[in-house]
Amino acid sequence: MPTGSHPDPEPADALRAALAAAEQAAASAYRDTARLIRLLTVIGTPARPAELIDRTLTVLSEVFAADVVCAAEAVDGRLRATASCGLPDGDPAYTTGWPLGPTAREVLAAGAASAMREVPAADLPPVLRDQGPASGAWIPFSGGSELVGDLLVLFRRGGDPFTPADLQVLLSVAYRMDSAVEARERGAAIERLATAGPGLARHLDPALLLAEAAALLRELIGTDHVWIRTVDAGVATLAAESHAGSVADRPRRIPVDKLPGWDRLRAGEPFVGLGEAGQTVMLVPVTRDGEVIAVLTARGRRARSFGKTAAEVATVLANYLSVAITNGELYRALKARERELHRRVSRDPLTGLANRTVAAQRIEEALATSRTGAVGLMFFDMDKFKAVNDRLGHEAGDELIQQVAARLRETVRQGDLLARFGGDEFVLVVDDAAVLGDLTDMGRRIQLALADPFVLRGERVRVSASIGAVLGRRGTATASAMLRDADAAMYVAKARGPGRVEVFDDEASHRSVDRLDLRSELSQALDRGQLSVVYQPLIELKSNVVRAFEALVRWTHPERGVVPPEVFWPMAEETGAIVPIGAWLLGESCARLAAWQREFPALAVGVDVAPAQLEPGQVDLLEVIRAAGADPGQVWFEVTERMDATPGITGQVAALRAAGVHFMLADFGMSYSGLSYLRRFPVEGLKIDRTFVASMNDDEVHRGVVRAILAVAESLSVDVAADGIETQAQLDTLLDLGCQWGQGGLLGPPLTADEATRALRTRR
Repeated sequence: MPTGSHPDPEPADALRAALAAAEQAAASAYRDTARLIRLLTVIGTPARPAELIDRTLTVLSEVFAADVVCAAEAVDGRLRATASCGLPDGDPAYTTGWPLGPTAREVLAAGAASAMREVPAADLPPVLRDQGPASGAWIPFSGGSELVGDLLVLFRRGGDPFTPADLQVLLSVAYRMDSAVEARERGAAIERLATAGPGLARHLDPALLLAEAAALLRELIGTDHVWIRTVDAGVATLAAESHAGSVADRPRRIPVDKLPGWDRLRAGEPFVGLGEAGQTVMLVPVTRDGEVIAVLTARGRRARSFGKTAAEVATVLANYLSVAITNGELYRALKARERELHRRVSRDPLTGLANRTVAAQRIEEALATSRTGAVGLMFFDMDKFKAVNDRLGHEAGDELIQQVAARLRETVRQGDLLARFGGDEFVLVVDDAAVLGDLTDMGRRIQLALADPFVLRGERVRVSASIGAVLGRRGTATASAMLRDADAAMYVAKARGPGRVEVFDDEASHRSVDRLDLRSELSQALDRGQLSVVYQPLIELKSNVVRAFEALVRWTHPERGVVPPEVFWPMAEETGAIVPIGAWLLGESCARLAAWQREFPALAVGVDVAPAQLEPGQVDLLEVIRAAGADPGQVWFEVTERMDATPGITGQVAALRAAGVHFMLADFGMSYSGLSYLRRFPVEGLKIDRTFVASMNDDEVHRGVVRAILAVAESLSVDVAADGIETQAQLDTLLDLGCQWGQGGLLGPPLTADEATRALRTRR
């Protein structure tokens, strides 16, 4: 009987083996996919960066059956754990780390994952060295995140190796993990910056601003050292700096164009490269209006600290810092402006001393807080100051005031207030004065301080002070009353001779009140008809003929009688009454001139004009002349050097000159700056001061001054008149010197209008 055939066993075994292999591969692929999905799920779950790393390392330990999984950074030939699963807290792996073995070095260099069946004990973390053989896997991170480090490292006890499939999964996980952490780091850094960055603007002190910005930058990018250095634009070098880091290793001060990557910084871009000692350095410019005003500098051993995220974060911080620096500069400029404005309103511009307002405030404060219940006040001005000012000029006078102020500062006690009220007037507030003797003692100290001569323009000048003192007591005194009384006492001192100290008494009180009353009544003298005009002849010396009159105002008080011009005229200028009084004087004298000119056509009249009368918005003097019917070409305005050549005044002067009005400079020869004044003002005549005329026959120097004035006038083609001719000898000398015009008691005293008319008719 035939037997049946049997199938060949070899194909069946091969098929089963193939199916088993396929099944195993599918299972492995499924397992790898499942592991990857689980890991990616963890990575994709929202969490803070540190929490994300810890979770991912824990899952890696579970799915790969690893005893130790850690993120590590390579520093100085060693691996140091930045985060782990399997390492106990306080393990040396977190601090000193373990050696960077050949496999780890190769992975870092090539950027490719690698595994080892049996890792040498020296290359293991300390916790695994005595645990028998262990396999390891090293997977490089992509380099974006500072928190994860350089490598993902896994170790298994027993030597069970990591497969190529494991490495592929781990590479994918490392990439996703690093990217996720980097994104969350960037988000956290931007969030931190959004909170902290605007707060930088609260720092108005540059040092505090730079210090906080440096600390913030180091916190955000996690490097060893951070400096922020400003750019000194004047010398193009890095100037002030602030450091954040473990060791204040100060960088060298170098010109900005020697910085690494300066061209990129100047273009507003960050620079990352190798710096000194082979360490990585990052520089980020802080710009304003396209100019680099500061440089953020970070340096460290970890190149990962200077990746894309670090540069982006530092650039955002640089923008905040630029705004904060500008804000601080604007604030400081504003405060400086406020201080300057306060100084201007509270300080005398010439000496820097307190002014009248501050002194009054200080008196009131001192009265309220004095330990003795009393406050001393001293009011003084310089004797002989006007003579120095007139002889050497206003510039020298200002210099003298400054030198006096400097000596007084060194003399007064600390805590007392020295003030300047203007001109040559000073005030001293003496805190805690108990008796008037304290003030007289201080007065003697002031006189002693002024005793040595002052040097002005190579000349030794001596001045003293007339000092008035008053003691005010809390509850009864006020600042205004004390200033009034001290001023009155000062006038008593001046009347009794130079260099005197007088304390306030009843007599001084009467003088003070009298002076105030006189100032008040002057403003009403014109309306009350108390003013009149007299005319002093101006004579042609050779012919003795009256060629002009100088119109002079007189004040006859119904109770006080005649008030001298030297008393009320300065008051009129101080109070502003000079404007209406001066206009009235001009109108009266021009009306009289118009009447005289019908009989004496060539006659002229001279009128004193104060600076305030020519200021914009005051009475139109040309209109006053024309309204009176006088010829402007026959009117002379007598001015002094106090007539400032400001645009407002020069405009009206020009209009008057264009109409024919002439200007004569009075008191010529007394001032150092007289010649310079001739260049600034359209003067056509000079009047020699009576001081030189009176002494020229006895003083060769004064005679020389008169001769020089006549020579200057001739060279400039201007007329000259001598003032104060009182003797025949003076007249003869002036004629010998060639002076053409003159006035004074010898030639004719001030006359009423009727007396002047008779003089004209008898001295044709």
